[in-house]
Amino acid sequence: MAPRRTRQWTSKIEFAIQLDYLLSRLGDFRWRPSYAFLVPKRGGHIFLTTTLATEQDEQRRWKLQPRWAQWKLHDRLVEREFLAPEQERVREAESLRQVIGFAAKQVSYYQVLFERLGIAAADIHGPDDLPALPVLTRADVQEQKLALRARRLPEGHQVRVVAKTSGSTGQPVEVLHTGPSARMFHVLKQRQMRWARLDPSGRIGMIRPPQDLPKKPDGQRLGEGETYRLDSWTPQVGPYFQTGPMVGFSTRNSLDSQMDWLEKQQLDYLIGQSAELEHLALGFQDRQPLRGLKSVLAITQQMTPEMQQRIERSFDAMVHENYGFNEIGIVATRCREGGRYHVNTEHCLVEIVDDEGRPCPAGQRGHLLATTLTNLAMPLLRYDSGDLAEAVEGPCPCGRSLPAFGAIHGRYRRIANLPPETFEHWAALRRALGDMPAELSRHLRQYQVHQYRDGRYELRLVVAGTLAAAFTERVEAEWAETGAPSPPPLTIVVVDEIPRPPGGKFQDFTSDFAIPRATEGGEPS
Repeated sequence: MAPRRTRQWTSKIEFAIQLDYLLSRLGDFRWRPSYAFLVPKRGGHIFLTTTLATEQDEQRRWKLQPRWAQWKLHDRLVEREFLAPEQERVREAESLRQVIGFAAKQVSYYQVLFERLGIAAADIHGPDDLPALPVLTRADVQEQKLALRARRLPEGHQVRVVAKTSGSTGQPVEVLHTGPSARMFHVLKQRQMRWARLDPSGRIGMIRPPQDLPKKPDGQRLGEGETYRLDSWTPQVGPYFQTGPMVGFSTRNSLDSQMDWLEKQQLDYLIGQSAELEHLALGFQDRQPLRGLKSVLAITQQMTPEMQQRIERSFDAMVHENYGFNEIGIVATRCREGGRYHVNTEHCLVEIVDDEGRPCPAGQRGHLLATTLTNLAMPLLRYDSGDLAEAVEGPCPCGRSLPAFGAIHGRYRRIANLPPETFEHWAALRRALGDMPAELSRHLRQYQVHQYRDGRYELRLVVAGTLAAAFTERVEAEWAETGAPSPPPLTIVVVDEIPRPPGGKFQDFTSDFAIPRATEGGEPS
């Protein structure tokens, strides 16, 4: 017999399909369901394929602020999600030619580069011609930050934001953003929320480091135990849309305090860093699921399938993601139907390339390069994000036609020096922890794996009680089956806390072989 929850979801799906069919026969599309129904499966849920009409209905639920009432940008974005591939390529080419032409005239870095390469701006006809240009690295931006700035900007493109992030040496990368470029954060964040079927009248909460939360009216950071309250979803989409309230809480508070806070707030939606959300999910193994929580938005960190599964299981709510970094902005929005990251081509272009800068075939992992289309203050062409992602091809099951890439495999420089089979071993531990029965993992709160230079691994655990012996036995059994004739030594230790790097982002895997990590941009906040 199927579990009760599965029977309930199945019944709801059957009802939705029948209702959708009957209403379509009646021809009254005004009352058709504008939200997606979900089917649970191992590791997540499946959305039903969407259509342009469905997304237009969904967009109408979002009411613009009076001063923006005549703004049609969001409607155009909805239409663009379903363009025929050849139409999409034409639009990409037009936008790219404008940026290339501007850079060749107003940015000295590209003037010198084009002259050295012996090419003209007119030689770049579209995205397929981008490999004619070299990859732009973080070091290039650090060293050439003045030469990369435009001498003169068109009307309406004044500099509004200076995005900063640190490199491995701590030297910051600074990128100027214009008003149109900065505005795309709010525009594209709403796209994610629409895809996730968030109700804009709902109550949303953020649990984030204090430096990532809005300041209090007196200009001070949010202190321990304090709640930040706003009447709208600011700084997310509040500047443009009429929304419900938003509240915030600092990750400096203890995990128990964060869980108590969540139970009191009665949120519809929760925003947090991926690792922090998993820690909360581990804590809620000992508590009842949050009543009314409908969706979780994970930001700034890679979300592994095991993390997603744990969060969705503990919260009984869907997890949704964007992908981006401060130098560019929100690069892609992930659909749950196909699990792909659809590129926000109104804002940027993406290439997945090999070590030589050549396009990767479908299924191959490569470097993710991004080219800005809206930021003329400091246009970055073929900028190396530092991340590895999987190339994909063919239509996506979600029904949207925006170009896409597949799974993100993390920062290249963090894994470039790791010994062979490192990730096979790490994956074995992730599986063991992800598949751990709730009765064995109920006291687990945090975990981290460290790889020593002599080949040893250490699994560090923060617990809120005594772990059963069966917990260790399951981990060791999974470790022994990693495929190696003799797996490297593994030690399991319980610690009081797991230190964080200077940037504050929790790391669940560290290695003596990895290049030291400093604060980096994730999704802009």
